[in-house]
Amino acid sequence: MHFDRPVDRTFLRVHVDDVVIFCHGMPYQPGSVLEKGYDKLAAFFASKGKASVIFDFSGTGLSKGDFSIEAWVNDLLNVIDNFSGVELVGFSLGGIPAAYASSMKQVRSLVLVATPCCFDHIRILDKIYLNAKSRGFLRGIGTYESFLSKIKRDVDRFEPLRWIKNSKSTMIVHGTSDDVIPFESGQLIYSEAREPKYFLRVINGGHRLRQEKVVIDEILEWLTKKKKGKQIKEIMV
Repeated sequence: MHFDRPVDRTFLRVHVDDVVIFCHGMPYQPGSVLEKGYDKLAAFFASKGKASVIFDFSGTGLSKGDFSIEAWVNDLLNVIDNFSGVELVGFSLGGIPAAYASSMKQVRSLVLVATPCCFDHIRILDKIYLNAKSRGFLRGIGTYESFLSKIKRDVDRFEPLRWIKNSKSTMIVHGTSDDVIPFESGQLIYSEAREPKYFLRVINGGHRLRQEKVVIDEILEWLTKKKKGKQIKEIMV
């Protein structure tokens, strides 16, 4: 993929082929990923030699369209198609399209952070809906009944527990104190993943693990080294 932009009086073209693509989770406040720490995360990875891509899924932030998990899957497939080599890092519900897309030929590895294995492991959808409806940052969600029905339909179709077997190399990260997606979700996804696979158990870790530097350092190290076989490691936050 290449990007064109002017720099003062100079025309500039940048070519990028191998990237880490970050997939954000369900928003809980207005704004783009640019305002929620993902930009700093991508910049950190870039400083360590990992070109990085962030974007808003459909129905959120600066992107167009209405929200649905199916739309998110299509968004990610379209983004991946622009690159020859991809490593995916999915946070929370962003891990659902990431797991599904991991079978694409461009995708070399997958990291799932606090990702639900299936619909029954997603908590507080009622609070997410009420917050999004009152503040208007999830577009096209309709009534609570239609919102819930659409999410269940899409998650059942794209659930990581079904599609994780297609990932060529997988890292699962989950906090033992996650109050949104239970820790058992990470365990179940790990059990279904094929080798090489790595499970990072974050003792006392909550749901927003991307805010924990020690977790991000572990993800970066794994993406850089990718050891063979299966591994389980514990860290504390």
